[in-house]
Amino acid sequence: MQPPSKLLSTTEWRRALSTRQGTFVVAGVVALLAGAFLLLFLSRYRASVTDSSPVKVLVAKALIEKGSSGDVILTTGMVEQATVKKTELRGGAVKEPSALRGKVAADDVYPGEQLTSADLTASTGSLANEITGTERAISLPLDSAHGMIGDLSAGDHVDVFSAFNVDSFGGRPRPVLKAGMRNAIVLKVPDKASGGLGGANKTQDVVLKAPDFQSWKFALTSDYGKLWLVLRPKVGADETTPSPVTVERILFGTPSIPVRRGSR
Repeated sequence: MQPPSKLLSTTEWRRALSTRQGTFVVAGVVALLAGAFLLLFLSRYRASVTDSSPVKVLVAKALIEKGSSGDVILTTGMVEQATVKKTELRGGAVKEPSALRGKVAADDVYPGEQLTSADLTASTGSLANEITGTERAISLPLDSAHGMIGDLSAGDHVDVFSAFNVDSFGGRPRPVLKAGMRNAIVLKVPDKASGGLGGANKTQDVVLKAPDFQSWKFALTSDYGKLWLVLRPKVGADETTPSPVTVERILFGTPSIPVRRGSR
């Protein structure tokens, strides 16, 4: 047996390769090399395909100002899902709308930019994060009966009724009640009803979300009339056409009495 340190001469290598066995050896080596190159090519191809595969992310459609509520961002359509290549994906990119719930914008996000986790922070619970545009949050002082305090929860939907004593043509004040707003959203309620001296209910604040023009009406009614909150069903709420309610309508079903309008 030839010692390992002894190398075959060039002539001996040629003689070995010229035999059938040598040919098989060479073919095997070539096949192994070809397989290795093929595996390397496929690996790089898969990596390139993966890097360019589309990924859905949330992109700002309009300017999202610092402090904007994630819930408001979603309900007002300030973001949309867009498809980008994986190579274009920003670190921490937000992919699902649900990730915005309970968050606020930590900085301004400009139209066309991807939203990232760094752009969001935990909500402070401010009521300003619950409204946008012409929406307003108004605090109404109500007792437990008129405001359903203890039964209402934040997020409930209510109808708001306004009651006044108005002057009729007979010269006597007549009570009239009318639906002031349908489907208002409750933003904040007291934890429980509070009793006053002698068992009377104290007024406590219930905060509603309403359009700005409705908030004016609520403010005036709260000062010069009476407000009622009526809870709506969570699912499948329906309603009839509202009309002013008077004593005559309740007792006899007759139309509302005419009221005297003040001079302009």
